[in-house]
Amino acid sequence: MIPPRLHARLDAASAAALLLLPSALQWPARLVRPLALAGLGVAAYSLATRYREDADGAIDLGQHRMLDAAQGAACLAAGLAERASGPRAFLTGYGAFSLAAAFLTQPEGPRGVTLPPDAVAEDLGPDLVRLRCGIVNVAFIGPVNAGDRGWFLVDAGIGGSGAAIRAAAESRFGTARPKAILLTHGHFDHVGALEELAREWDAPILAHRHERPFLDGTRSYPPPAPEVGGGSMAELSPLFPRSPLNVTDRLQDLPGDGEIPGLPGWRWIHTPGHSPGHVSFWHEASGSLIAGDAISTTQQESLSSAALQTPHLQGPPAYFTIDWEASGRSVRRLAALRPQVMIPGHGHAVAGPVFLAALDRLAQDFAARGVPRHSRYAPRHVHLPDDG
Repeated sequence: MIPPRLHARLDAASAAALLLLPSALQWPARLVRPLALAGLGVAAYSLATRYREDADGAIDLGQHRMLDAAQGAACLAAGLAERASGPRAFLTGYGAFSLAAAFLTQPEGPRGVTLPPDAVAEDLGPDLVRLRCGIVNVAFIGPVNAGDRGWFLVDAGIGGSGAAIRAAAESRFGTARPKAILLTHGHFDHVGALEELAREWDAPILAHRHERPFLDGTRSYPPPAPEVGGGSMAELSPLFPRSPLNVTDRLQDLPGDGEIPGLPGWRWIHTPGHSPGHVSFWHEASGSLIAGDAISTTQQESLSSAALQTPHLQGPPAYFTIDWEASGRSVRRLAALRPQVMIPGHGHAVAGPVFLAALDRLAQDFAARGVPRHSRYAPRHVHLPDDG
């Protein structure tokens, strides 16, 4: 990460180069004037920037980075369209420099705990399967060839996942329909195919009562926190859908006693923080945990990590988490279960003593390893009910 003081000096040098260099090199007016205006713009928003959190200024460093990226992209595009070799080299070079400065000034995301490859688990037991749907997981609970209404789907993936989920279900269960669709929570990447699958299978949808407003059309989720850093997924989070889904006709509250109707041996556990009604699913006899977004096994803030599923244990995706104190309690609650195998909402399934050691480390030091340095929800957290 570029230190703020160095960033300020680079901004001053950038403004000077845009204002003075084209004129000194006697470039045509069609280039000199726009670049001079760009230089004045860089100078203006740099003078208005709070390079330190305790400094004065109209915009913060995150907003400044966005402006750097925008002008970098514009200069790069102009350079690629320029025919004269000198201006083309300057514009493309300056554009690449501005984009690099924006990228390198991005805050680090949550530290988490590195996971070695041998923590990744493929065999999850006879009654549990993970299916990756793009950047998110869904899970199937039930034995192969379970009869009609003899199995459960956990979450419904990102938009467009319906065909893949149906194909996986048919491969494992034939034409049998699920008893219910269980939701860890209602964020867009967990309910993408929910309506179509519930309708096709004529299946009820079970979720925590605190998640109901986001599933009955009543309320949108709070705004994301792109300032958490860590990568492009965080940066892009303001573009992600937050509007409520309306599946009232099939929506049921999970029973208050932690039981799951028709699924003996499994219980739901209230694990809020990432969302008010987030839950995880636990099978004590086998030590199997479906953690949802309470725990991730990849750095979900990073586009490359999310795409490549790079093993890394951390808390919930930071850009959509609205209560970090509750998230820490949820992680500690799940770690205390001593799960033998875990399917997260994002990343590989994991198992074994190396995973447990990493989970203990995350739970014990969540304030340092799980919480981002910057989040609008960290200092003034939203209180979430923790009454189960």
